[in-house]
Amino acid sequence: MRLLLVRHGETPHNAAGRCQGQLDVPMQDIGEQQVRRLAARLTTSVLDAVDAVYTSPMLRAWRTAQLLMGDRDCPCVDAPQLMELHYGSVQGLADASWPTGLSADWRSDPWRVAFPNGESLSLLQSRVHRVLRQVTQAHAGQTVMLSTHGLVLRVLLQEALGLTGADFWRLRIPNASAWWMSCSICAEGLVLGDVQRAEPRVTVAAARAAMADKTMPLGAMGEVERVAVQAAVVQQTVEPVIGRVGLCVFAADHGITAEGVSAYPAAVTAEMTRNFARGGAAINVLARAHDITLDLVDVGVNGSLEAWPNLVAAKVAPGTDNFRRAPAMSPAMLDQALAVGAERAQRMVRCGMDAIALGEMGIGNTTSAAALLSAFTGLPAERTVGAGTGVQGQGLQHKRGVVDDALAWHRAALAASGVQTPDTREWLRRVGGLEIAAMAGAAMAVVEHPVLLVADGFISTVAVLAAARMLHESAAQSSFSSETSSAFALLERLVLSHRSSETGHEEAIRALNGMRSTLRQGEPLGEVPIRPLLDLGMRLGEGSGAAMAVPLLRSATA
Repeated sequence: MRLLLVRHGETPHNAAGRCQGQLDVPMQDIGEQQVRRLAARLTTSVLDAVDAVYTSPMLRAWRTAQLLMGDRDCPCVDAPQLMELHYGSVQGLADASWPTGLSADWRSDPWRVAFPNGESLSLLQSRVHRVLRQVTQAHAGQTVMLSTHGLVLRVLLQEALGLTGADFWRLRIPNASAWWMSCSICAEGLVLGDVQRAEPRVTVAAARAAMADKTMPLGAMGEVERVAVQAAVVQQTVEPVIGRVGLCVFAADHGITAEGVSAYPAAVTAEMTRNFARGGAAINVLARAHDITLDLVDVGVNGSLEAWPNLVAAKVAPGTDNFRRAPAMSPAMLDQALAVGAERAQRMVRCGMDAIALGEMGIGNTTSAAALLSAFTGLPAERTVGAGTGVQGQGLQHKRGVVDDALAWHRAALAASGVQTPDTREWLRRVGGLEIAAMAGAAMAVVEHPVLLVADGFISTVAVLAAARMLHESAAQSSFSSETSSAFALLERLVLSHRSSETGHEEAIRALNGMRSTLRQGEPLGEVPIRPLLDLGMRLGEGSGAAMAVPLLRSATA
């Protein structure tokens, strides 16, 4: 039997971020419009092939089935087993109003949560299996539509795709979306598989066509419109949503501060990290203002930090070595830092984030980022090294001299060992930082998921450049064709939040666009250069520029 799984259109509770569960909430007008557009995308031939419809009896699901099937002569059966999860005593509430700890448990390990006076996912799965057995026996060899709800679809898709419980939230199931799935019965029970989106692939052209249907001149919203198209392609829906946004802030120290390249002492890294954990920094204020989930990670701070509940202890080492006369880190340190970043990004995906932003804290890290950019591009330090924490005049000239001197030393050391063209990993190991490597690891991890990646300023942009280069270099050494598009997939997801006043940022953006142009392989989204959304003269770091851009991202997909 072939199933056409459909989620209903948007309701007022969906729009307000409240769980509706088994409250009989109808769709709002925009939800009905979404379903009509879904019917157009599915085409007449798909809907004509449906032999029977089983729908949750709740108004939003029943109305979705009615709008999709129209006046087709097709039996429609109420199936209470297809109702949404019962959230019990929190039904109808936003998760911020749930009892303490319940929302965090629901996002981190949903299969272990049983809602008070409600259900668990296991109970929901059991009742859905019961109706699927009945449907399969009654409609063997036929095509059946199930009009149901988000968590019902998520449970079925997770099972059919063979995903673990930890991946429950990585599935993107927007309102008014449809999926194909096969269903059969064997001696062991139900067999679900062959999952694919029922709608045609959303291309740039399709996203732009959807944008053209809006009551405004095409292109009138400028870069905001471009973000909407980008989100549609990445999320594979012409109704993209940027709701939940996570910001990973990685903190680490740098040995290069021993060369006097910063206006502040290295001890400020630890103090600022404590301030983040206390909630007293600029990024904490911006995150609260814009409803951003902060993920604070100690990946290499020099010193013992208190066990703050909101600070992730993932210290690879107490900072890097002074890269003026030695590699900043060992190969093992680099691998660990990349893994920390990847794990934090994947956790954000599992928590249902629509966009993941990158931020950092580390005295000396503009020096490290500038050295990386010069190593990648061949540019002299004069074009990559800026004021950072505020060094000017002779201090700035000294900082540039340190970078030029360090790169000359490493090139000589590499040449002496027979390496003429070191790859990106080697440069990241030699002159990078632990927090820069962690951001690169996070950036590489998002290519597998339908989320946007939001870079902050100069340092995070260099980290993304390093990530794209590593993916490209890995693909060049691989026989698997699926890897060849990974670097482009990363750049396709990238949003530059703002143009930093730091000297090297413009060169880093130019390098990213050059790489994107080379990799785009005819993709229309690659025709227009990546441009920062904001230009406010900022150079604070911490992810502050990324946080400032979040309202624009949400507006683009409103």
